[in-house]
Amino acid sequence: MIHRGLLLPCFLVVVLLWTLPAVADEVRLADGSRLIGEIVIMEQEVLHLKTTFAGEIKVAWTEVVCLNSDKDHTFVLMSQEVLNGQATCPSHGHIQIVDERIGKLPELSLEDVTVINPSPPAPAISYKASVTAGGSVNTGNTDSKAGNASAKFEARSKRHRFSLGAKHNYAEDDDELTARKSTGSLKYDFFLTQKLYIYAQALFERDDMQDINLRSAMGPGLGYQFLDSQRASLFAEVGVSYFNEDYDEGEDQHYTSGRWSVGFDYELLPERVKFFHFHEGYHSLQESGSYYLRSEQGFRFLLIGNLFANIEVDYDYNNKPLAGKDKSDTTYIFGLAYEHAF
Repeated sequence: MIHRGLLLPCFLVVVLLWTLPAVADEVRLADGSRLIGEIVIMEQEVLHLKTTFAGEIKVAWTEVVCLNSDKDHTFVLMSQEVLNGQATCPSHGHIQIVDERIGKLPELSLEDVTVINPSPPAPAISYKASVTAGGSVNTGNTDSKAGNASAKFEARSKRHRFSLGAKHNYAEDDDELTARKSTGSLKYDFFLTQKLYIYAQALFERDDMQDINLRSAMGPGLGYQFLDSQRASLFAEVGVSYFNEDYDEGEDQHYTSGRWSVGFDYELLPERVKFFHFHEGYHSLQESGSYYLRSEQGFRFLLIGNLFANIEVDYDYNNKPLAGKDKSDTTYIFGLAYEHAF
């Protein structure tokens, strides 16, 4: 129960809160419409307004004729001058900024405003990393176990991109080894233009089932980044590599090869379902018909936060393996993946 002595103060507080004006921005359009909300940003001729009745809406800046705000915003003018303050509307098609320290600034045309509340500049270097792991264990009538793990890291600036990758697959059945393969890669890209780049790359593999102590390939090339956004990435590369296969018992092979690669990532449902594909091939320039191909592709489904369910198929093809060895290997991977960008 509220004490009688507190009734009057509580009543005054309620009345005061009721009479205080709600903090909001007002946008008037050329057709006479009046929108109330919070200005989020205006860039590329589109004003983003957060409303209580329809969430965030987008309005063409060319349709805006009047702007009033109850809080400070940052305005970037065509002259690159930056102003901070509240907006008032002296007349249709014009704006006046009120700076609390200086007061009212000269009246401007809305056409002079190019950006409102500009996004913070992108970091000079951005990073992406991911870790994937999966496995299985069977006991009883079937005694087997299998595991796989992989990690990727990328550092990117405007002109430079550095990538690292590692993967390991292992399996045994009734204490007999059925799969053990390790892969490592590193690559450096230097962008000549926004999309065209030159690269230097190296690949290292060990595959016990193929009797390979070390398969290595390294060399330079030329690449083109067709797409590069959060939702889609597509690149293609061509180059030359020194290709070497060191066998445990068989005869070693080494030759100069042509290299090609294609990488494609696409969010089928933004931030929820991702498709990914990568393949690269090495074709001998000295021994006709000798080539090696490796690829990985699959889907990732968002579970929570940055954690995904990972379904992947890896396929390798060597058209000239050792006697008694198959030309192709297919690995099916089911597990969890964690991705982080910073």
